[in-house]
Amino acid sequence: MNSYVNPLRDPQDRRLPNIAGPCVLVIFGVTGDLSRKKLMPAVYDLANRGLLPPGFALVGFARRDWADQDFAQVVHDAVKEHSRTPFREEVWEQLLEGIRFVSGTFDDDESFLRLKSTIDELDTTRGTGGNHAFYLSIPPSSFEPVMSQLAHHGLAERSEGKWNRVVIEKPFGHDLESARELNSVVERLFEPHEVFRIDHYLGKETVQNLLALRFANQMFEPIWNNHYVSHVEITMAEDIGIGGRAGYFDGIGSARDVMQNHLLQLLALTAMEEPTSFEASQLRAEKTKVLDAARVPNPSTCTPPAGSTQPAGRAVSP
Repeated sequence: MNSYVNPLRDPQDRRLPNIAGPCVLVIFGVTGDLSRKKLMPAVYDLANRGLLPPGFALVGFARRDWADQDFAQVVHDAVKEHSRTPFREEVWEQLLEGIRFVSGTFDDDESFLRLKSTIDELDTTRGTGGNHAFYLSIPPSSFEPVMSQLAHHGLAERSEGKWNRVVIEKPFGHDLESARELNSVVERLFEPHEVFRIDHYLGKETVQNLLALRFANQMFEPIWNNHYVSHVEITMAEDIGIGGRAGYFDGIGSARDVMQNHLLQLLALTAMEEPTSFEASQLRAEKTKVLDAARVPNPSTCTPPAGSTQPAGRAVSP
């Protein structure tokens, strides 16, 4: 028995590499900006770091009339442009063997029959073992038809030794009532532990560093409170433009796209008390306290702090 323990490894550090089990990752909305700039490069980066098993497959689902090789070229271009790790041909060749594309629409039964056939084929030829993850990189209005099709065609049926997961991108509905309706749709098909609601903004290094800046920095931690900080301004700026997202923003709007998730999360991380631990449940509890205490100021009565360059009447956090 090997009793050696690496002294440089902290047993509490969950960032240590864990290789996932075999599975098929199906991305709905695979032609969108999020998929091209984030999801497909992230899959390649995992493979490049040795964190994907040999039994892995990537299936794209969209309306484009593409063959598998057309989709593979799109993935290849996205990876070379946006991946964080160097491009290696041997890694790409391994991924390429498991790349498939299914053309169709969310309301078309034939499309989902082809999707089921593709997944079944990958379970056999790639050894993905009946484990399936569905990434819904699509507008909230499409969640229900996709869920209904997954249920109707048995694509998320439970069986022993196999699992299904669903990843849902923000924004989740347009108000509390619609969010609850979407929740009920999702919960009819997936158990709570099978559902992952993603705010990819929280994975940004700058956002992650907020926790270290606040709670692990002896210079800032003692004075990060209302006795020493007069106000905080949070600015989200990007220079990429709308790109191919005009249709998405027409239906969702940029405010709903970033304010109810990205910026509220930044507000919570900036203003919350230190949690008793950094477990997810404790972080959520402290964030909830901040949001419960938050109030929307009246712009007509807000006075900018002395020396501020903001125009009068603009809401400023006290």
